[in-house]
Amino acid sequence: MRVLILREPDAAARTAAELTARGHEPLVLPLETVETLDAPPPDGAFAAFAVTSAHAVAPLARAFPNDGRPLFAVGEATASAARNAGFPDVRVAGGAADGIGALAAATLPHESTILYAAGRTRTATLESGLAEAGVGCAVWEVYAIHPVRPDATTVRRVIAGRAPDGVLVLSVGQATALARLCRALPDAFSPLPLVLVLSERIAAALPAELRRRARISSDRSLTSLFEWLG
Repeated sequence: MRVLILREPDAAARTAAELTARGHEPLVLPLETVETLDAPPPDGAFAAFAVTSAHAVAPLARAFPNDGRPLFAVGEATASAARNAGFPDVRVAGGAADGIGALAAATLPHESTILYAAGRTRTATLESGLAEAGVGCAVWEVYAIHPVRPDATTVRRVIAGRAPDGVLVLSVGQATALARLCRALPDAFSPLPLVLVLSERIAAALPAELRRRARISSDRSLTSLFEWLG
């Protein structure tokens, strides 16, 4: 199958390699770029760290190299990035940011505070979950995601004359960008492709006609999305 990838370039290249290994044809059209922010981490006696995106791992590792404190990761992909960056005690919350609060409350000392390495644009899911669990949270913004708007010539060159069979949609920003592309170039996305979506929250950002084509990951992982491709 011909599968359109909308991730930022480095992540798109990794995903393209995985798709190729599975016998699919990746079409890379980055609709996001990632900026690393340079603010220093806040001061504090933090019992642990939390990350909800692999984009946050490298800045955290630079500031706290080989740190032995627990690191709570939202899912296995982020956890793997943290282990590869040298964090020895990585604890996985099962794919949902709100699960980190319960996991932290169950495993950290009472009245602990976590340092959350976060994106500039985010939901308040993790902060709310930690507050409800009675765990303190200090937010350190370490990256920002910016939209990319390719021109029509670039889009048509990437899809090479016919609509992709599938599109990977891994963030709300990508969902919004895909909807914009389909409105601007309806002929390039006709018939509408299968839309492979990482979560219900992301699917909710799609317009109705794309939601009807959506297949949602059962465990918020790329692997489960690949299974829809056959």
